[in-house]
Amino acid sequence: MLTVLALSALLGAPTSSVPNTNAAIAAASQEVDVRAKFVELHAKNDAAGCEKLFREHPGEVLGTIDADLEGSLATWEKSPEAPDMKAIAEQQVRALWGAKLATKVSGDPIFTDYTSAFIGWTPEQRRQFRGGQAAFGRARKALKAGEHDNAAAAARECVELAAPLGDWWGQAMGLSALGQVLAAQQKHAEAVTALSQAALIYRQLQLVGDEYNTLRTLAGALRSSGALRRAHAALERAAELAQRVGDERGKTAIEAQLAELAKELGELK
Repeated sequence: MLTVLALSALLGAPTSSVPNTNAAIAAASQEVDVRAKFVELHAKNDAAGCEKLFREHPGEVLGTIDADLEGSLATWEKSPEAPDMKAIAEQQVRALWGAKLATKVSGDPIFTDYTSAFIGWTPEQRRQFRGGQAAFGRARKALKAGEHDNAAAAARECVELAAPLGDWWGQAMGLSALGQVLAAQQKHAEAVTALSQAALIYRQLQLVGDEYNTLRTLAGALRSSGALRRAHAALERAAELAQRVGDERGKTAIEAQLAELAKELGELK
């Protein structure tokens, strides 16, 4: 799936968080080529080595596995009537091997579920997956043009197409986009539902940057809807993630918001 970081910036997430998040990811990639190392470890059937790799680079686990999943789909799309089944099988076997180890390391079955679902899709479901990606693209385009109703409709379509497939990443992206649009429309209570679900999925998938940006928007929606204590909890988690992604400006802004909320909550006692 595509990254949602650029969309977060477009939809009004604090701009300071986006470049710093990308910089942190880029820095990690420069230290170790996780994808290349993963392929090497699989060739040696070095499960222990892969577990160590995934433990040290949690934010790159999904993308590493997904490269094989997307690769196998692209191989099928080149010749649906007579696909290179050997090449597809090699990619899918490696993806599933990695997913099982990712689940073992993280303790979350979402990696195995996502990968198993992807591998088991019928031709119609593969096209449905691409349809979900296309819908997300339309949501981005509509939002950029200020067409909020069209953006919301496309985001909902993305969720509706992704969810039945077990495409957790696509579902989170659609939910995040929908929540951002609803927040921009001042429909805060509705935004909370979509954003909280998206943030939870991103957390399970270990996509720290996406969870971070989604949480910041969620906190705003919660505060606007009057759920001050929950907004405070969301901001506390966002502050933790700001530290992890190296967003000092974002962390400062979050701490200021926490102080404001603490004062409001104190007055409510």
